[in-house]
Amino acid sequence: MIIEKKGMSTSISKLVKDPSSLILVLISFAVLCLFVIYPLIYVIALPGATDWTTFFSKSRYGTALVNTVVSSSLSALTATVCGFIYAYSIHYSNIAGKKFFRFIAFLPILAPSVMTGLAFLLLFGRGGMVSQTLKAWFNVELDLYGLPGLWIVQTISYFPLAYMTITGVLRSISPNLEIAAQNLGARGFKLFRTITFKLALPGVINAFLLVAINCFADFGNPKLIGGNYSLLAVEIYGEIINNEPGLASVMGLILVIPALLVFVIQSKLLSKGSYSTITGKPVSGLNRVKTSRKTDILLFIFNSIMALFILSMFAITILFAFTKNFGRDNTFTLSHITKMVFNPSSPAVLNSLVLSLIASILAVGFALVLAYVVVRKPFPGKKILDFTAVLPIALPGTFVGLALIVAFSNGPIMLQGSAILIIVAMLLKQMPVGYRGLTASFKQVDKSIEEAATNLGADSRRTLTTIVFPMLQKTIVANFVYAFMKNMNTLSTIVFLITPKWVVAAVSIFNYAETGTYYWAAAVAVGLMGTTLATLGVMKLIFRSKVKIFDF
Repeated sequence: MIIEKKGMSTSISKLVKDPSSLILVLISFAVLCLFVIYPLIYVIALPGATDWTTFFSKSRYGTALVNTVVSSSLSALTATVCGFIYAYSIHYSNIAGKKFFRFIAFLPILAPSVMTGLAFLLLFGRGGMVSQTLKAWFNVELDLYGLPGLWIVQTISYFPLAYMTITGVLRSISPNLEIAAQNLGARGFKLFRTITFKLALPGVINAFLLVAINCFADFGNPKLIGGNYSLLAVEIYGEIINNEPGLASVMGLILVIPALLVFVIQSKLLSKGSYSTITGKPVSGLNRVKTSRKTDILLFIFNSIMALFILSMFAITILFAFTKNFGRDNTFTLSHITKMVFNPSSPAVLNSLVLSLIASILAVGFALVLAYVVVRKPFPGKKILDFTAVLPIALPGTFVGLALIVAFSNGPIMLQGSAILIIVAMLLKQMPVGYRGLTASFKQVDKSIEEAATNLGADSRRTLTTIVFPMLQKTIVANFVYAFMKNMNTLSTIVFLITPKWVVAAVSIFNYAETGTYYWAAAVAVGLMGTTLATLGVMKLIFRSKVKIFDF
């Protein structure tokens, strides 16, 4: 105990002697306490006994909870299976068109998940192109609203997340192990089952958990496609609209439980070094054991079906955006794009761009500061700061938005209706990813370099800007690109925070789709994707090799 107290006093003494570090630590604690701890405590304390009684006494809320778990589990399972097969085909087969299939896997990331819901309505809704064709030709009524449609839409929306997670794992598996197993007699499915899949399994489980967290928080697709199949995220939205923040907070807290459970399991998997193999990095020059020709044919067919499904969703959205009223009047027009994207009275896409850029810069900047002080500076409360920094990633976006709106629409700090609250919400959801990446990067940088700068008279601020920042530039840029793309497409986290003055593109897509104004929803979606691609293109020109957009 005496040694611990002495160590703490030494840490405090060192911190006081370095004013720049002290300021950074204090700012870090202040920001996280204000925007993470305070809203969390507020939303926990807000519900009264009546709110809890109402939740547990009405069967509809219990049904919504069960539906959320069931639909999220099903969607996560199928998205993970599709992601694994797709990634396996890229790394272990001889199929043609691998670059094309990589590009297809990237496409859904360009658009908010609600655009998948919109495209699904345009194809398979009651007035959708496929539905109308089936009715006209075969007199078949297609009704995919509810769980079936939601299952399909969430699978397509989050399959790229599973693919990207699993492709990194498959890429890291050394061919040595597979070649050795083959030399010992393992062939075909036995080789796949005993070596490849066994090594990839922790990554596959991690992908499943990541997709499940996103499905728990999904709001737009259940609202558009779910029909009478109620989910907690939609119920929370309804209670906020009905001015029942206490009951909404109860449901938000219930929604957090499975999400936190998933996060704990995921953290345990990662802490065990799930992705490492006995031989470490793959040996250059060795070729992987490839699949048979019959398997290649099956994999190519599967990938082609996935690609066709994704391309059809983008194609139908583009057709609605550039025709007067697709299906009734197919005349080409730019009026929808002009009205929704370039009209000053409809600034949703511009708002998304401005808010996303600001939030992404702040998220990466704050993540850099946090990673620096946690890894490099000794101070009391470091573990608390680290835990609080990663906490938002474990919370569903719906809950984060709920906590912010109830905490800052009452009490001493009023931020309701301001752009600040939207930026904070975006920052909180993307900052933990950058923080984790930068923390890992800091640990790989030799501390003696910074110590040399300190010995030459540089304080923490100067060391951070002149030494650390240039060395970590690639990681910083990568995290900025990731944060920007996620912020441009976010819906669940900010849907409670939007006002008429600060409507963003993802919310506009949802609003127009819900009211049946599909051509305007499609125009906003196309404008959002175009703006995102153009911005990424500018970043690519500026940072060149540091920005890798299609490297999956």
